[in-house]
Amino acid sequence: MAKAAQSTAATAVGEAPGPSDLAAPGAALIRVGLLAAAALERAAYRQLFTRDLGGRVLAEADFTPTAVWTAIRTPLQVVVVIADRPGSEVVDALDMISRLSPKTRTLVISGASESAHLEQWSRVPLHGLVSKDGSVHDLKAALHAVAGGAEFFAARVRSALVRGHARRDGNANLTRREEELLVQLARGATLREAAATLGVRYKTADSYRSNLLRKLDVHDRVELARYAIRHGLVEA
Repeated sequence: MAKAAQSTAATAVGEAPGPSDLAAPGAALIRVGLLAAAALERAAYRQLFTRDLGGRVLAEADFTPTAVWTAIRTPLQVVVVIADRPGSEVVDALDMISRLSPKTRTLVISGASESAHLEQWSRVPLHGLVSKDGSVHDLKAALHAVAGGAEFFAARVRSALVRGHARRDGNANLTRREEELLVQLARGATLREAAATLGVRYKTADSYRSNLLRKLDVHDRVELARYAIRHGLVEA
């Protein structure tokens, strides 16, 4: 019985049109794969993505390596990972996607709400994260942003990811403002532009930058950007 369950853990989903096709004829639907441990959870999200989010679910799988590999052989734009925390199987699945299908984007739907739990997602490569407590509108915005090549993280989620990266590097004492400045500079903003975005004076932002260079043991903004890219805080 266990072997039979594993053999159906990865499923190629048919191309029959759903309500999304009928509501928006001619619209380009986003090619989606779903990863979740429970079949019922995958079924529920398949309905949601097809009916309300402008997606076409082409593959589904649990987190076993064979199932994940079978799923990502389908030409997907976004793999949606439904998991509250990045356990070892989830980490392995996301690493496999990053290595074997690097053009495929990843979006996590997580029940994590505490900052410490969100920080755990800094262990894995991902392009967006939304909460299960969020709205359908937020999930749709995240799906379309990630499929379009952007990232989608709420401010508190991004801050938690920055803290997680820093903690793993032995630099757990970044302040919230230093974290925010790190992301702004890594995205290419000038220090003056970053100061305006953060709503602080230029000299204050310069002080934050000095602290970042010291705490992360880097020497200029180029190395700051490389650090952020290397740790998945921004994209290259």
